[in-house]
Parts: sequence; C-alpha cells; structure tokens
Amino acid sequence: MKRLALLLASAALASPAFAADVVYEEPAAPMAVMAPVANWTGLYLGIQGGGAFNPDNGDNLSIVPNFGGAGAAFLTNAFGNNFSSEFESSFIGGAHIGYDYQIDRFVVGALVDINALDIAQRSSAFSNTPAFYTAERSLDYLATGRLRAGYLVTDMALLYATGGVAYGEIDYGFSTNSPAVTAAFPAVINSDEDDWGYSVGGGMEVKVTQNISFGAEYLYTNLGDGGSSTILNGGPFDGSGAAVIPGQFTDFRSSGDFDFHTITAKLSYRFN
Repeated sequence: MKRLALLLASAALASPAFAADVVYEEPAAPMAVMAPVANWTGLYLGIQGGGAFNPDNGDNLSIVPNFGGAGAAFLTNAFGNNFSSEFESSFIGGAHIGYDYQIDRFVVGALVDINALDIAQRSSAFSNTPAFYTAERSLDYLATGRLRAGYLVTDMALLYATGGVAYGEIDYGFSTNSPAVTAAFPAVINSDEDDWGYSVGGGMEVKVTQNISFGAEYLYTNLGDGGSSTILNGGPFDGSGAAVIPGQFTDFRSSGDFDFHTITAKLSYRFN
C-alpha cells in the first residue's frame, strides 16, 4: 500500500510538468482568395457613340469655277476672293463585333463596326452680282474593318492601336440662286466620289467585370479625293447671264480629301 501511495503521489506531482510540455496549435488562418486573372481571348460585341468633326473647318474642300477658255481675268472679275468653306459636325453611333487573342500581356484581334452619322463638307463661291454657287459632300453612314494590337497596362486595362479599311457612301450636291442658271441653263452634275478609304487610331479599354468592358477610342478616317463636279452649260456665268459665250461652260469642281475625326465611348460584352 505504501508503494502504491508513493506512485500515485509521484504521478500527481509530474502531471503539471507534462501539461506544460503539451503544444497547443492555433487554427490555421484561411487562405486568401486570389482574384481571377482577366482573360481577353474571345468574341465580343457592343455599341458605341460619340462625335464626328473636322478641326480644319472644311478648308480641304474647295470649289473654284473654271470658265472653259474665258481666262483668269473673268474669274477674278466675277468672283474675286469670295469663297468660303465649312464642315458640319455630327453625332456618330452604332455597333461593333470583334475577336481578341491574348498572348501573355499582349492582345491582338480584329473588329468590324458600322455607324450612323450626318456630316458634310460644304464650299461656296459668291459672284459679284451677287449669287452663290455651293457644292456639298455628305456622309450618313460609315463602316470599318480593322485590326488592333495592344498591351495590358494592368490585367484589366488594355491600351491599343488600330487601323484598317473604311467605307461610306458619299453624296454630292450642288445649288445656286443665279437667275441665269435657274431660268435658262441646266446644270450637269457628275458625282464620282471615292467611297473606300482608311481609318487609323487608338484607344483604351477597361474590364469592369470579367464580361463587361468600357472604353474610349479615337479614329482618323479618310475616304479619299472624289471627282465630283458641276457643269453649267452655256457659260461662263457671273450670276447675271449677260456674259454667256455660246459653246462655253462654267465648271465647278470640288477637290480635297473627305476626311474627319471621331471620338467614341464603347461598351462591350465579352464571351470569355
């Protein structure tokens, strides 16, 4: 009995020491959830809207009468330096569809868009009678097919350059209030505008979610130099008709590239 008591007493004295040696591990902290890396590869479609303008104010469209053999003196006497030009800006809006492919931090792709707009280049000559002679080229829709290449400045932000072909149907018109033209002599209008051209520019696109992106884009578009003209039979005309020369004509030609700038905001849905 004495030996059993001694063993029990020893065990009681040793228990605190063993307890002190026990290691209590704290629960492991939960692992941080990593945000998914944005994937830019895939098909996308969306809408865009903004403005179309020309800071040159239409100065690249000129209308200069050519008096078929009457000479420069008659041109100076009839019109002097009375010429003006303007560019009519407008809203532009439409839809786009494209495909991107991501290679590390680089993104390449292609897109097609179509837009409605209502821009016009207008140029006038004013005779000393007085009378006006106005040529106008206008555009009411524009389609582009472009490549683009960019770099991901962050996983969610793409900075890119773009360029490709552009197409739009340019309308040409001519008007005058000259009594000689409106009363006696017909106008022969030749409309031969270049509809094909190019668009170049760049922009930035930011993903606000994995499937929704928002961006801004600038484009310079040039649809070429058209060959439209108006011939007033029986000229030259100075506005009065008094200087009509049989067999002659007054040829009003519009020249200069039909070019303009656009800035648009774009909203896209991405299937990736």
